Amino acid sequence: MTTVRNRSALVDHGNVAARRALLDIASAAVDAVHPRQTVPTAVTRDGDCLRIGERTVDLGAVDEVYLLAAGKGSAAVAAALRARLGDRLTDGVVAEKAGGERTLDDLTVVGAGHPVPDAESLRAGRRITALADAAGPDDLVLAAVTGGASATLAAPAADLSLSDLADTTDRLLRAGLRIDEINAVRKHCSTLKGGRLAQRVAPATLATLVVVDEPAGDPWGPTVGDASTFADALAVLDRHDLTDAVPPAVSQHLRRGREGAVSETPGTTDGDVLVLAGPTDLVEAARDRAAGRGYEPLILSSTVEGESREVATCLAALAREAATHGRPAAPPCVLISGGETTVRVGGNAGAGGPNQEFALRSAVALADEPRVTTLALGTDGTDGPTAVAGGIVDHTTVSRLDAAGFDPAAHLDRHDATPALRAVDDAVVTGPTGTNVMDLRLTLVEA
Repeated sequence: MTTVRNRSALVDHGNVAARRALLDIASAAVDAVHPRQTVPTAVTRDGDCLRIGERTVDLGAVDEVYLLAAGKGSAAVAAALRARLGDRLTDGVVAEKAGGERTLDDLTVVGAGHPVPDAESLRAGRRITALADAAGPDDLVLAAVTGGASATLAAPAADLSLSDLADTTDRLLRAGLRIDEINAVRKHCSTLKGGRLAQRVAPATLATLVVVDEPAGDPWGPTVGDASTFADALAVLDRHDLTDAVPPAVSQHLRRGREGAVSETPGTTDGDVLVLAGPTDLVEAARDRAAGRGYEPLILSSTVEGESREVATCLAALAREAATHGRPAAPPCVLISGGETTVRVGGNAGAGGPNQEFALRSAVALADEPRVTTLALGTDGTDGPTAVAGGIVDHTTVSRLDAAGFDPAAHLDRHDATPALRAVDDAVVTGPTGTNVMDLRLTLVEA
C-alpha cells in the first residue's frame, strides 16, 4: 500500500473514522495505478516473445534494446520494465524527479529538476538524445513517459538556453495556465518534445508506454505526435499577456517557427503507444474501494480543471447538498474527482500547492459542517514546489488553526497553505509514490 508517512498524526484529531477511511481509499486508488500493478499486465515476456499491449516483438530478431524513461515515477516504470527485459536490456536512461531516484542495473538514473528544469534535466536530455541517435534499424526502443517529463527531460532548441527554458516554465506555472497551454509552449522550445524524440529514434522499432497525467486523458510525450503549432504557442503567450514576460529569445524562436524558419513538431509519429494508467483508472479504483467500505461512491469527474479555491467552493457546496438533502448522493457517501486544478500566484506567494489550497479552502467553506471530511492529494506525492502531497481537513480544522494563531483566510490570500496545514497536522506527506495521474479529491459525507 502507498505509505502516508504521517498517518498517525493525521488520525489523532478531528473526525478520526472519516480520516482513516479517506486515507485508505486514497492509498488503494494510488496503488491501483502504480507501475508494479500496470506494467506486468501490459508487458509480458515468454522467452524471446515480448508482448507490449497488442504488439508482439521477437527479441531473437532484435539487436539492441534501449529504455528511455522520463517524468515523476518514471523510475518505477523503468524498474518494472527492467524486470521484464532481463538480460536483453542493452542500455537506458531514466530522467526521474530529484528525490525519486533508485539504483537500476544497466540504467543511468538522473535526479532531475521539477517543476522547473535544471542542469540535471539537461544532462538527462543529452544522454537520451545520444541513445536515440545510436539506435539502429534492428534495435528496439522502449520509451516510458510519466507526468513531469517536460521538466525532467530538457533539450533546448538550438537558439535557446537552459535558462530560457527554466525562466519560461516558471512564468507559465506562476500564471496558472492549463497544462495543455503550458505544453504547447514547451514543446516548441525543444529538440525532443512534441514527437521529435520519435524522429531521432527512427528507424529503430519504437514502443511508448505512457502514464497519462493530463485532463484530456490522451497519451502524450516526446515520442507522441503533436497537433499544436508555433502559432498556437504564441497565441498562448499573447492570451495571457506573457509575450514580453518570457525571455526575448523564446518569443523570437516561436516567431521564427511560425514563419517557417524552424521545423514544426510532427503531427504523427511511428511506433505503438500504450497507456498504462490515467485519471479514469484512478477515480474508478477510488470508487471501488469506497464501495467496498460501505459508502455510496459518486464519481463527479476525472478531468476537473480550474482555480483550486473556486473548485473547492463548488465541491463544498455539493458536499453540503449531499449532507442536507441526500443529493447528488445519499450519505454515507464519497464524492470523487480527479483532474488537476491550478493556482495563479503573484510575486509574494508563500508555500503551497493546488491540493493544499483546495483542502484549506474546503476547511473554511465547511467549518460548520461536522458530517463532511475532505482529502486532496497529488498522486505523485508532491503538491506544487513542496514536499507535501496534499491535505485532509474537517470541521475542526479552522478552529484548530485559530487556536494555533493561524488565520486561514490570510494564508489563502497569499497562497501559503503549507505552513497552515502543517501547524495543525492536516498536511499529508507520502514522499514519491512511483506514479503520477494528476490529483485525487475525496469528500466523505456521513449520514
